[in-house]
Amino acid sequence: MADKIYLKDVEAWKELNRNQTFSLYDYMFHAINTSHISRDIYFALQELYWPTFIERDTYVFLKENFSIEKFKDLKKDKTNSEFWMNFLSTDPYFENEEDSDKKAEGLSKLLVEIWATKLKRDFPEKSFSVQYLEDKETGDYGLTFYQYKHQII
Repeated sequence: MADKIYLKDVEAWKELNRNQTFSLYDYMFHAINTSHISRDIYFALQELYWPTFIERDTYVFLKENFSIEKFKDLKKDKTNSEFWMNFLSTDPYFENEEDSDKKAEGLSKLLVEIWATKLKRDFPEKSFSVQYLEDKETGDYGLTFYQYKHQII
């Protein structure tokens, strides 16, 4: 499991409301409500944490990353189509945060566990590699998955 991330905004909010008992659920509701973020975000985030997968030919892809054009280009290049189509960079989610690298790393590692669980549940007959990816030189963090049978060596 990924290291626990310090949630400084949550802690500050709890400190402001220290005379009351609030949960993380209360904080999320408050943050979304006061920021005027659409309630659709609850369901949009579902695709990040419990994604929908689609099958094309013998391949499995993240529904939200899939495009037929990109799939055709990747197959034509004889590259690991699943690896590249399923790649998700997490660092953009934390731009301008003081601890952005730690948060991007933590989210990537958490999603590796969740996606591996979901893939196993949705495709028990298939064997996947779900990988955490990190490029310390550029500060890029992310993850991807592919079936072992589509691995290009």
